[in-house]
Amino acid sequence: MNYLSYFKFRGTLNNDSKYPALSLIAFILKIAAFVYLVVGLIGTFIMSFVWADQAGKMSEMFGRGGFNIGSALSSFFFSLIGGIIVTIVIFLLLWAYAELILVLMDIEHNTSKRNEN
Repeated sequence: MNYLSYFKFRGTLNNDSKYPALSLIAFILKIAAFVYLVVGLIGTFIMSFVWADQAGKMSEMFGRGGFNIGSALSSFFFSLIGGIIVTIVIFLLLWAYAELILVLMDIEHNTSKRNEN
């Protein structure tokens, strides 16, 4: 499978267009979106473990007896779900900005072609 065509990277970097800098910006935004998605999901997973550890220690500090596994698990899953949602929303926003630039370039290309004829 060709991943460049699957994620629509192939037509993104178009130097033959009237505005090659805009296509470069859209390409960079798509790369940044993927980098943010990967780093964000890894960071979310790591921080979920940190939050779970801190929640268990906090319950121990406030007199619950030992390390509270229920508090740690609930903190882990809530931070994991919240982090995944936020990471995906930011990824989609970056991707949408890149696609918006490309759509506006296509509209400009199609309307200028129609006006020349």
